[in-house]
Amino acid sequence: KISVVIPTYNEEKFIEKCLAALSNQTLPRESYEIIVSDSSSTDRTVEIAKKFADKVVVCKKVSAGFGRNFGAKHAKADLLAFTDADSIVSSTWLEGAVEELKNADGTTGPISSVEKDSLLFRIFFKLWGIQSKASVALKVPVLPGYNIAVKKSVFEKLHGFSEKNITVEDIDLGLRLKKIGKISFSEKMKVK
Repeated sequence: KISVVIPTYNEEKFIEKCLAALSNQTLPRESYEIIVSDSSSTDRTVEIAKKFADKVVVCKKVSAGFGRNFGAKHAKADLLAFTDADSIVSSTWLEGAVEELKNADGTTGPISSVEKDSLLFRIFFKLWGIQSKASVALKVPVLPGYNIAVKKSVFEKLHGFSEKNITVEDIDLGLRLKKIGKISFSEKMKVK
């Protein structure tokens, strides 16, 4: 089993597309759980999330790192996957994560832009995707928070994401993870 954690805060505009993609995986639905970790949204995020998620947990602190850690504390599975509410995962995202975590402690995959009208966004995300793959190959992983999977035992050993930083908690996790385990890259783990 694998648990997916999505931190949210006022994400009513995006959360339904994110959760619909997670509900349409190549893995059987009973083999994974979806946990939305909400930072006390004031919009309809929680209401929408309850239609798709197995668990919606609410905390007071607004921080992606804290939200990810809070959601992970409610996870039942031995494997954890993290994405963001404004991200859309491929149908093979969890399949790729489970396959990779058989021989690795953490994994990530390709990223691209949902935005089709902006050449700048497409170039930015294309370069970020190349950087992500290259950084894993060079053993200096720059993992995007919206496309990470990790063994729960390793995640707990690292004490999860840093809650000190508002940003770069994902990069920090990748750099700490590389010191104690193997990180891989899965082409199946595509995220827009």
